[in-house]
Amino acid sequence: MAPVSSLEVLGGYEPVELDADRLAARREVVEVLRARLDLLGGADRVLLKMHLDARSSFDEIAKLTGLNRSSVCRRIHRMIHRLYDQTYVRCAAAHDRFSAPELMVVRDHFVRGLSLQRICREHNLCYYRVHRIVERARRLAQRTEAE
Repeated sequence: MAPVSSLEVLGGYEPVELDADRLAARREVVEVLRARLDLLGGADRVLLKMHLDARSSFDEIAKLTGLNRSSVCRRIHRMIHRLYDQTYVRCAAAHDRFSAPELMVVRDHFVRGLSLQRICREHNLCYYRVHRIVERARRLAQRTEAE
């Protein structure tokens, strides 16, 4: 799966003629995002579902939620990048290398986008421990990507 370095593949939902390659790439990204949607929390899941499934524009979502349009846009783009990232998926596949609490830390950081400090508070772990778990996850993802 190619990394999404920019969101050109998604390119908004304006009625634009897309060539076959770009259309296929867009469908692939949307299907990956839909498959991983359950990893997100309630509010984030709803925002992304509105954008992907209902094809709501950022303006429409902003009006419905009472948020600023640029905040909605930034939030959705960050969710897309985090969901498309392979780190959590690779760590979950290597379940023998991570305990269930460690996988929760990996999910919270790489999927939900929580800071290490917030993860420490929520899981009652020291910062050093959380940092080691996250670094181990990064190394594993890089190793499996190279293979």
